[in-house]
Amino acid sequence: MQFTDNRSEETDLCEKPHQRKKLPDVLRGFAVILVVLGHCIQEGSGEAFSSRSLYFYDKLYQFIYSFHMPLFIAISGYLCRESMDRATTRSGQIALLKKRAGRLLAPIFLWTGADTIRSLVTASEPLPSHPGEFLLTFFHNAFLNLWFLWAVFWCFLIVYVMHSFFQDSILIYSAGFIVMFFLPDGLGLGAYKYMLPFFVAAFYSHDWLDRHLYSVLTEPRLWKVLSAGAFFGILFVFFDENSMIYLSGYKITGKNILLQLQIDFYRTLIGFAGIAFFTLLWQYLLKKAEGKVEFRLLTDLGQNSMGIYILSGYVLLLFVRRLPFTPSHLLNLAEAMIILPLTWLITKAAGKVPILCLFVGKSRKKGAAFQ
Repeated sequence: MQFTDNRSEETDLCEKPHQRKKLPDVLRGFAVILVVLGHCIQEGSGEAFSSRSLYFYDKLYQFIYSFHMPLFIAISGYLCRESMDRATTRSGQIALLKKRAGRLLAPIFLWTGADTIRSLVTASEPLPSHPGEFLLTFFHNAFLNLWFLWAVFWCFLIVYVMHSFFQDSILIYSAGFIVMFFLPDGLGLGAYKYMLPFFVAAFYSHDWLDRHLYSVLTEPRLWKVLSAGAFFGILFVFFDENSMIYLSGYKITGKNILLQLQIDFYRTLIGFAGIAFFTLLWQYLLKKAEGKVEFRLLTDLGQNSMGIYILSGYVLLLFVRRLPFTPSHLLNLAEAMIILPLTWLITKAAGKVPILCLFVGKSRKKGAAFQ
């Protein structure tokens, strides 16, 4: 996910600066609001609600999770193409890989380290008996932490290798997607496999998206917005807890194969439908508001979305989760209205401080963040 003050990672990685597009940042600003609201439903509805995973049966939660993470990762795939197209030399490609890996993985390991220190200080978990066990536990926790950043990293790495070394081979991609149905889902692999089609699709449709959606010259059509919304709405009627990747997984081995394939196909389809609808909707709104409304708040939220994603989860887990709330969407909305601006301001402040900036996905160079 994630973004800058006035310039993006792509500008850092290439010689030629580019004009930042508004629509991707607005979409991410919109999506990160849903991230915070989803986190509030999950962890801010009382400990009993959370510990029993009742949020999986909540229709608003299901609505949010039917498309918002696919939308996020699709934007990452779209912007990833711009980064790779500018990294035209082998040294540029290696620099891109290092920067992307560093900015995605640094927050994961830093927060896992902070979690480990907190556990040792509070004695909330038993101390490992020897260093090897300690390291094994640390890396196991790191692989389970901040799953979406891992998803972006693995999707980027796969596309990076395919684009740089295998000429975007359709044959290898096809074989890879088939193999995914047989790979285990543990350590977050199920969610990463679920995310990959959206990243890949946006990466390879970048030029088409530029012509038809992201170009300032494109005139959006209301009938397209309404048609996409109707299709998404019809699909959502069939969404239930089994559609959640966290519950049904992705692999087909050891399961009813036809049912699992149906689930995998359906949630991928509704993810794309949600991406199409909300992209067209915001494209339409931006065009109609051109010269009147700048949507600066959404843009800034989008540019700081990684920090908001990380911090909102920790605020809820550490300070809100155990409070004796009764589940209520009004309560969740109130929580989101507090947590969203709080984590947004902390992200912006931390982005200006060495070391702290790495915790929120910013680089040490002028607080810039990444796509």
